[in-house]
Amino acid sequence: MVIVTGATGAIGQKICETFAGAGEDVAVCCHSREVEAEALCASLAARYGVRTVWRRIDLESPASIREAFGFFLSVFGHCDYLVNNAALSLVRPVSMMSDEEWQRVIAVDLSAVYYTCKAVLDQMYHRGGSIVNVSSMWAQLGASCEVAYSAAKAGIEGFTRALADEYRGAVRVNALSLGFVDTPMNAHMSAEDKRAFFADNPTMRCLSAAEAAQAVYELAVADVSGEVRRLGW
Repeated sequence: MVIVTGATGAIGQKICETFAGAGEDVAVCCHSREVEAEALCASLAARYGVRTVWRRIDLESPASIREAFGFFLSVFGHCDYLVNNAALSLVRPVSMMSDEEWQRVIAVDLSAVYYTCKAVLDQMYHRGGSIVNVSSMWAQLGASCEVAYSAAKAGIEGFTRALADEYRGAVRVNALSLGFVDTPMNAHMSAEDKRAFFADNPTMRCLSAAEAAQAVYELAVADVSGEVRRLGW
């Protein structure tokens, strides 16, 4: 069974489809897209014959995370894979960013990863399991006007390496550092912006959500831990 946060987004849906296609039951986490979550579960069950459930989850709230994950574990009994895919992007200069905006991005993009991992680690320790945290090239490169997002993703990569060392031999913990993915999160960029970006970064390429999802799955099942794997950059 796999638990996927941010499951109703472009990449999240493809992650769910990829795991379901491999025969894994799927637990779908959503924040506000409840109709999409229900439709995704129905589609996965019909297409792949797997069990699916969904739950609304507030990633800013540790209590909400504990409640949702407790529900998933009560339904399935265990979690084999956890994919921390949810992310909140904020494009704003630091001078114009409010304290609340900073805190929200850090809560959703970084602190929630701590709470979701903590919710499954005890049972994973006894029966094995794999965690994949979705990161970004901006963790290492930094993005102008995306300081909060870049900081959170850098934190995820440090968290991943440390947790992998702490649970070495029991739970595999890895991160996938994505380059530019053509999703609604990048909708603020015009076609000209995108052309200029790739002209300035000729070693990078545009990734599809399906390609990112396949890479998540491959890393989840790989016999490695503590790796931050790059894709598209």
